[in-house]
Amino acid sequence: MKRKISLILGLIPVLILLLPGLLSAQLSQGGMPRSFSLAMAADTTASVSIAPPATDLLSAEDAVKPVPYRFSVNIPVNLGIGNSGYWRKAGDGTKVWRLNVSSAGALALTLYFDRFRLPEGGRLFVYNPLRSQMIGAFSAANNNDMQTFATALIYGDKLTLEYDAPEGVAPPELHIAEVAYAYRGISDYSGLKTGFGGAGKCEVNVNCSEGNLWQNEIRSVARIQVKRSSGNVWCTGSLINNTLNDGKPYLLTADHCGTQSTATELSQWIFYFDYESVNCANPSNEPALKSLTGASLVAHGGNSGTTGSDFYMVLLNTEIPYAYHPFFNGWSRDPMVASPSGAGIHHPAGDIKKISTYTQPVQPSNWNGGSKVTHWMVSWAETLHGHGTTEGGSSGSPLFDNQGRLIGTLTGGQSSCDSASMNSPDYYGQFAYHWDKNGTDSLSVLKFWLDPNNSGVMSLGGYSLSVDETARPTAVSMFPNPVTDLLAITVSGFSGSQISVVITDLWGKQLLENSFKPMKYNQYQINLTDLASGMYLVKILAGEQQVVRKIIKK
Repeated sequence: MKRKISLILGLIPVLILLLPGLLSAQLSQGGMPRSFSLAMAADTTASVSIAPPATDLLSAEDAVKPVPYRFSVNIPVNLGIGNSGYWRKAGDGTKVWRLNVSSAGALALTLYFDRFRLPEGGRLFVYNPLRSQMIGAFSAANNNDMQTFATALIYGDKLTLEYDAPEGVAPPELHIAEVAYAYRGISDYSGLKTGFGGAGKCEVNVNCSEGNLWQNEIRSVARIQVKRSSGNVWCTGSLINNTLNDGKPYLLTADHCGTQSTATELSQWIFYFDYESVNCANPSNEPALKSLTGASLVAHGGNSGTTGSDFYMVLLNTEIPYAYHPFFNGWSRDPMVASPSGAGIHHPAGDIKKISTYTQPVQPSNWNGGSKVTHWMVSWAETLHGHGTTEGGSSGSPLFDNQGRLIGTLTGGQSSCDSASMNSPDYYGQFAYHWDKNGTDSLSVLKFWLDPNNSGVMSLGGYSLSVDETARPTAVSMFPNPVTDLLAITVSGFSGSQISVVITDLWGKQLLENSFKPMKYNQYQINLTDLASGMYLVKILAGEQQVVRKIIKK
């Protein structure tokens, strides 16, 4: 039986405006490197060339061990702001540090930091020589307690790091311990394709009619960029609720996805939310990415499915911002009730989010000939827009019963978009087995974490952490958006004594606040000239009502 695990092959594109996390979101503020606005020429004196690996030897190793599919190797380096790169000073006092990194023949490069600490006001960018792909700005909001960090893949064999330090800002700590060298599997070169557009043609996008009843559950599912010593792979996971209903960012996936990752590597996992098409059709352009970096292991069990139910639960290092519209799945831990119908939601081949539908009851089963009943066996049905299955990259994805409750996580199976395999079964580790049967301590079962008040409930509803911009007793309009200087706000349907407008950045930091007495036509203006370019949240407080909108400052 094949695993549903996939290598990371796809290119991660330009990311300018990303939404927030509170501690260490992978990408944050957007903006422009200082060298671009100052028209600084490329600095060839700040260049480091890394010897490429022997790809013939790698190919020989891959022939002996083809699974899981390795596409990159991590090359140890010693590159830091103290021993590499070059500083330049601009006329306004800003200091710019740049470092060019290259490794001949690489299809893509990514950077792993073992020391990463940025001061308030400092900004870090990574971009390719043509400046057609750029990620950042990274800032102090990206710091975490382990002082680790990872960047998305930069396409090609060259990249530039740039750190911009305003005058008077404390120095950063930046040290790169490894550079990942992608030597095969990048779609534009090899013809092999995973990541965006890589799923089979039978798969069904979540915003087709098949997903109409599953919109909350869709919001829970994330694509995971898994770092481990043997290479990088795609998996899928989902947010899971606990009996305190407090939005604690637990995420559940498969043990075989995480078991090879160290604590440091886990702190460099990247989680992508809302990675989906806005409608039923496959989009021609990749959706904007909303990502968070880093997690810590909470509990796992099942020895990748060989002796148990194959689960791996982590706690994200970052509280999930409500702008990501997260939903924490409810669950059922009753092993005696076989769901009559339901769905699986996943990222096959690391592609955008897909939905697979089953219309026949799931069956108690084992995994790969095991002696214990640890899994649910499910076969997928043809629907209006395709015949969803699972693929590499779907590992760890949730299985839902007909009431929208999580009942399992994907270990593997035989289904695929091949016409002969569409109806072949897949196997999901039972949530009921995850609960208390993979061991006896808190490191090997879920019950201590998801029922911390020991309520003993057999099932739990989901929990939503988001701002509903569709339900507005007080109607609000804003113009223009994007805005250059003056933002006009019109509030209707409010008859109270005061209206407050609060502007925050995407990390929740308050930047502006104005209070107004209701006036004729309830029209107000806010001057945003002093705000930097980027995305912000506007909160309108009218009595007991609150409306939150997103704006872009040009």
